[in-house]
Amino acid sequence: MDVVNENFYQLLPEIELAIAECDFIAIDGEFTGLHNGTMVSIFDTAAQYYQKLRSNCMDFLMVQFGLCAVKYNAEKKKYTYRAYNFYTFPKPMSRYAPDCRFLCQSSSMEFLSNNNFDFNKLFKHGIPFLTLPDEQVLQNELLNRYKQNCLQAQTPSKVSESIPIPDNHKADIETACEKVKELLESETSSEVIVAEKPNSFVRKLIYQEVYSRYSDSKVSLQSRIVEDIGSVMVAFKGRTKLLMAQERMEREQIELEKAVGFSAVLKKIIASNKPVVGHNMTLDVCHMIHQFCLPLPSSYSDFQAMVKTISYRFLDTKYISGTEPLKPFFGSTVLNDLKKSLSEQCQNYIDLEPEVPEVGYSEDVSKLHDAGFDAYLTSTVFVNLCNLYGKVKGIKEQISTDSAYLKQFENKLYMIRYNEDPCLNLNGPEPQLQRSHVYHITFPAEWKTIDITNIFSPFTNVFIKYINDTSAWVALREASQAKAMNKILPKLQALHKNIILLPWSAYYKDTCTSNVPTTTKRKISNCSSSPPKDNIDSPIAEDTSDDHDGHTPEKVPRISKGRRVSKGGTISPILEGDESSELEADSSAVSNITDVDVKNHSISTPSYAQTLKTKKDTDTAELKTIFPVASWD
Repeated sequence: MDVVNENFYQLLPEIELAIAECDFIAIDGEFTGLHNGTMVSIFDTAAQYYQKLRSNCMDFLMVQFGLCAVKYNAEKKKYTYRAYNFYTFPKPMSRYAPDCRFLCQSSSMEFLSNNNFDFNKLFKHGIPFLTLPDEQVLQNELLNRYKQNCLQAQTPSKVSESIPIPDNHKADIETACEKVKELLESETSSEVIVAEKPNSFVRKLIYQEVYSRYSDSKVSLQSRIVEDIGSVMVAFKGRTKLLMAQERMEREQIELEKAVGFSAVLKKIIASNKPVVGHNMTLDVCHMIHQFCLPLPSSYSDFQAMVKTISYRFLDTKYISGTEPLKPFFGSTVLNDLKKSLSEQCQNYIDLEPEVPEVGYSEDVSKLHDAGFDAYLTSTVFVNLCNLYGKVKGIKEQISTDSAYLKQFENKLYMIRYNEDPCLNLNGPEPQLQRSHVYHITFPAEWKTIDITNIFSPFTNVFIKYINDTSAWVALREASQAKAMNKILPKLQALHKNIILLPWSAYYKDTCTSNVPTTTKRKISNCSSSPPKDNIDSPIAEDTSDDHDGHTPEKVPRISKGRRVSKGGTISPILEGDESSELEADSSAVSNITDVDVKNHSISTPSYAQTLKTKKDTDTAELKTIFPVASWD
């Protein structure tokens, strides 16, 4: 069911009841963009990953919020649900509400358009919202205005010098005063409009003349907005300024509640403390908190604590399906592909039933990338993943969201990782990651993948993850090779002065010291009209398709040139149990290479592959002594 501003308050009691009675809540979001600046990397730590999301993703807007409240009936042994699709848009509901600004990303807007997103419904009928700090600021301002109005009402008006009435306004002022006189003489009327669409000067003249002729205990004036007319001045009979101040506060309190809008739903979710389920839900959770609750904290540990205030348990179906013991059952963890795989593999596949048709979706009509439908689909996938998990583990009882059997998946939000546990673990500090075999390389813009692989030719296959056109991460196949690589690193750097090659730890130590962020932004003049099909930035093969709505920022094709891992290479697992420690590169070599200006490398300069072929015998003599068994021919 689509929920917009016109039917939101009518449906709010029903929505609050559905949240209170359900066993778990599934959520989904659609956004105006996914990333703005440095993209996440498969080598990021959890803290680095979070910082990139916080810095580069929160200026976009969640324009749809899908909510599916699921309830299990133990007697009938069936699941029922209520699904709602909220259009959220921060239009100011009063002159005091913040007038928000947000970013849009062209690829994301095109994606929404291609999936039949109703932008007119969003902008015209979207539900407003406020964060808790904004709400508190407006509430304090409202109380301050009320106190000031009450103080003015109790203070006698000061007689000020009258403003001469210009001839062109005399007729309007006299008309307003005549209407006030008729109101005071009338026994039935209590208020009357004395002027329509007056400007500020005319309003001041009306105040002056009315209060000079009639006591403010008998008549009061007030400006209002009337539908189909606009701004008007209204005269009230027998209403004191104190009473009008109270009435004004009551009206503004109602306006504030309307401005809070969709944030009331999030407050109900927090109060219910129900388990929250999502698919690839890291961005969903970040935007849900940042947009409707509180600004995201700068510290990752503070973020972990803040998320726990929303719900005690988050469950990500992409993480559950992509890790043991369920990983072998799925060739793809894209949401719709999961649903199809589960329906084919599960003999007792469970279909969720809507409590009433108005809050349900038809299985025959696909509305993928509609947030409400995707939340419903996530609910269906989660229920059947639990059943499949029970079958694999030999568990006969029904597995619920509160079950201890799901402890290993609890509070682990999916993130892209290179053969490590692919999650942001909200339960505690991240374990020490193996990065001794990962290197950051800066190279000339005309270099190809073969040029980089030739640098690492003494070793077997390497995995290359491009950052932009002149930098990349390179991971050795075996973590145990890091010691040998660090040993020859100064010689490689001295041999190839047009590159900068740093171990992972040295690179982050250097960037933290210099505070120079890495960016993938390029000038508009250099942007291609469409992203290349072979972009290496698609995280893994299965994720190059439309998974959910592309929640991981890396899924959006970058504008920079796409490259692939050398066809001769394969991605090998990181040896997490390897005992080799991370070695520091020779400090003199590191200090020397920082002065290299890779930009001065002429486009006409031959590639490293050509250089290696012509100078192989002389330039690699020293390396052969270190790697006598390496194939250099």
